[in-house]
Amino acid sequence: MAPRASTALAEPHPTLTGGAGLYDHQAADPVSSKAAMWGGISVIVVTTLVFGWLVVSNPALRSDRAGGTANQLGQPAQAAAGPDIAPGSPAFEGRQIIASKPCGGCHVIPGVQGAVGAVGPNLAGVAGRTRIAGGAVANSSPDDLKAWILNPPGKKPGTLMPNVGLTDEEATKVVDFLETLK
Repeated sequence: MAPRASTALAEPHPTLTGGAGLYDHQAADPVSSKAAMWGGISVIVVTTLVFGWLVVSNPALRSDRAGGTANQLGQPAQAAAGPDIAPGSPAFEGRQIIASKPCGGCHVIPGVQGAVGAVGPNLAGVAGRTRIAGGAVANSSPDDLKAWILNPPGKKPGTLMPNVGLTDEEATKVVDFLETLK
């Protein structure tokens, strides 16, 4: 038998950069690694600048107060004292009923002392709204508002507004008062 010539198992290759036959294909990449790195850094810088601009341009941060309409902010569209109501009238009695119930804990109600709640909507102008309860309940007449006040969960299941146990007569007087807030 003839002797074998000794050959290396793997031929040296100039682009071999790792073990197990890994080749550097960087020269064939459409984008250089430095360009990709600078592109990524640029995106981070631009995102940071845009975020900073949005924060600085937010009027709520300059005035230390959220923006929105008077109704959204809980400031009554009418004077804080509320409308002038004749003592002894059904609307006057309705205002007294509201003041004796937990309504002011959730709602801002013009003319009702201590009614500065922020959970429910501001009741200024509630009688003039075509829909109430987040748009779930029609409000085309005082009867619709009264039905809502008497049984909120019956009109909108799952509502956070509780049934405060008003009588029919009390609910009528409360609606008379709310009608003055148009």
